[in-house]
Formats: sequence, C-alpha cells, structure tokens
Amino acid sequence: MSSIPLIRLGQAIRAMRQHRGLTQQDVALRASVPRRKVIEIEQGSPRVVIETYAKVAHVVGGELSLAPARRPTLEEVREIFTDED
Repeated sequence: MSSIPLIRLGQAIRAMRQHRGLTQQDVALRASVPRRKVIEIEQGSPRVVIETYAKVAHVVGGELSLAPARRPTLEEVREIFTDED
C-alpha cells in the first residue's frame, strides 16, 4: 500500500526543519521523541503514530490539519503502480 501523503508530509517536515536550521537531534529533544522517530517521520513512515507526527510538526513550526482529498497527480499514480513493497 502506498503512503504518498505521509511521504509528502515527511518531506514538508524535513524542509521546515532545515529552514529553521535544526538538526534531527534538536527536533527529537524538543519533541521528547527518539531521533529515530524523527528520521522515520521524514521518510513518511506509516509505523509512527499521528501524535508523534504532530509533536514533530509543532517543533518545526507547523501543525497538522485536515483538508479535502484531492485526486493524485500523474506522477503519484505512477509511484503507486511502481511501488515494490
């Protein structure tokens, strides 16, 4: 199963972290989570609970919110059908 939304979320969190000049360890300490969880979040892991995504997003200056679904782009559809998991 593809986790494109989580991958995009992880990429956004990584970009925000880097923009703020924070290391993964900085974020982990401020969010009170292991550094490994920050790494997993930035990779878009579905094994990380949403609460941890929210904590890390808050530390980098973001927040999670619900938005209406949208149709996937052609590139996203290609990723779904080439996913080798």
